[in-house]
Parts: sequence; structure tokens; C-alpha cells
Amino acid sequence: MLPKGKILTAVGTLLAAFAIGYAMQGGAVAARIDPADENLGQTPSLASGVPLPPAALVVEAPALIKESPLLRVAALEQNHLSPAAISDALQASDDSMCPVSLKAVSMADAMVGLTIAAPCAADQTVTFTHAGLQFSALLDASGDLFLAVPALEKSARFEATLASGAQVETSLDVFTIDTYSRVVLQWIGEAHLQLHAFENGAEFGTVGHIWSEAPSEPTRARASHSGYMIELGSEIAPQAAHSQIYSFPVDWAKTETHVALVVEAEVTQATCGRQIGGKIFEIAPFAPTKGQSFFVDMPDCHAIGDFIQLKNIIPELKIASN
Repeated sequence: MLPKGKILTAVGTLLAAFAIGYAMQGGAVAARIDPADENLGQTPSLASGVPLPPAALVVEAPALIKESPLLRVAALEQNHLSPAAISDALQASDDSMCPVSLKAVSMADAMVGLTIAAPCAADQTVTFTHAGLQFSALLDASGDLFLAVPALEKSARFEATLASGAQVETSLDVFTIDTYSRVVLQWIGEAHLQLHAFENGAEFGTVGHIWSEAPSEPTRARASHSGYMIELGSEIAPQAAHSQIYSFPVDWAKTETHVALVVEAEVTQATCGRQIGGKIFEIAPFAPTKGQSFFVDMPDCHAIGDFIQLKNIIPELKIASN
């Protein structure tokens, strides 16, 4: 946190503004029985040499064998299809047995409720993307998960990617998006970045200092005409994606509000002596998205416990009164 340890000035490499990308997704087989048999051309007879009556020549037609993934693959092999085609056939069978669904519902405060169900992916990692936002999460023992996510665009599209590579997506309209200014900080792995918002000159730990350990929440923020912080992502894998989103509802401000934004990085055993990086961008009503990628050379490991501050990495927010 900001007051602990020695505060260092970051001499990082700030990259040019980046464009926010948008990530992002046989018929039944009959058993073929070869009619060519060397005995079919001979007339059957009894042991006494007397030919069988015509009625005895009736042969029952073979029944179709119930379709299965194995038969489908066998048929593909007989037709000399590529291994990729065979893999696709097996995947189609797997998809029908292990469906994955992603549903989205509109919530208050320009939030979206996401529900993913993947019964064959219990306790596995899932990564979500939305309008440049990226974060990882862990499915529960049933393969289910619900999350409330701040929307970053009016026509909002969300995509979920499982550890297996399976992808699902969903979309909906968020009509209240233009009532919010939002700032997103995100990173991959062990950088452990922190976004701090200081509203109207607030000091560390005082009213108006919003961060992950004092995040506020939409209802309280609405009553106090201030912002709130939401953190997405968890320590579930070395390359897990993390995001922190600061939101300020522009239609709540009774007076002009100024918000200074600071990014902080702690020097840890995992980050000392190496370069870390992240992205930060702002979503404002009726304005283009703006932001940048950044990289910071962390001090050597003798500085473990100290903090790097990146000030002015994104311009101060100025929110007019309503």
C-alpha cells in the first residue's frame, strides 16, 4: 500500500496509446455389409441333394446399426479423411455430451450479470474478455460461475474461454453505459498492481480514497456521490488475467469532481529485478476509449517490500456537476 516501505519513483517505459481490441469464437452412418460372398452364387441344398424350396431362399435384410462416435470415425477413416476431420467428428460428439453455456443479464449501475455453466469443466479456469477487458476466474465443483461485471460498451459482447480451448459468447445492450466514467487497470501474472483513485484531493486512507482495500460499492457510492472499485480475477494460475475497474457515475455528481489516479506496484520476490507491465484505459460517455500499455523495470530484490508509484499514467478525471 502507498504509505508502507519506501516509495520509489518509477522510471518505466510508457508505450504509445493502444487501440482497445475486441477479443475474440453428419448424417447417420449405416453399417456397410459387403454382399460379395463366394457362396452366394450357389443354390443351397439339403444333405440328401434335394434343392431347397424357393421359400427357403428368403434372406432377412441386415438391420442398421445404431450410430455411435466410434462408427462415425470408422466411416471417416474408410473414406480416407484427414486426421483433422476425424478430430472434428470426435469434437462434435464431445460438444453434444459436454455443452457449455454463457448467459448475460442487465443489472443496475451499468453492470452485467454473467452465468457460465460447463458441467465437464468443474474446478477449471475460465478467462473472460469484453471490450478490451480481460480477467480469469475459477469454475466451482459443478462447473458453474456467476459474476457481476462492469459494462464497457453499450452493445456489450462477452466471451468465455475454458482451459480446454472451448469458447462461448453472449451479448446484450446496456442502455445506462453513458452515465458512467470507468478506468480499467489490468495485467497478467504476478505483477500485483493496484489502482488508487483520490477524489477531490483525498489523502491515503481518508474519505475519497478508493482502492481494492476500500472499494466502496454502488449503493454507498450513489448515496455519497462518489466512485467505487471492482476487482476481477484471482490467483489461480501463473498467467491468470487480473483487472481493477474504478467507476464514477457522472449523473450523480452534485459538484464538479476531480479524480487523481495512481498505479502502484509492490516489489515482491516474484517481481524484483525484472520487468512488469500492464494496461490502463478510460471509458467515458460519448468519448473514444483512450489509454496505454506500460512497462516498469523493478528494483533488485534488496528492495522487496518497497512500492513503485506511476503517477500521471492517465489524466485526471474531471466530472462536471449535474
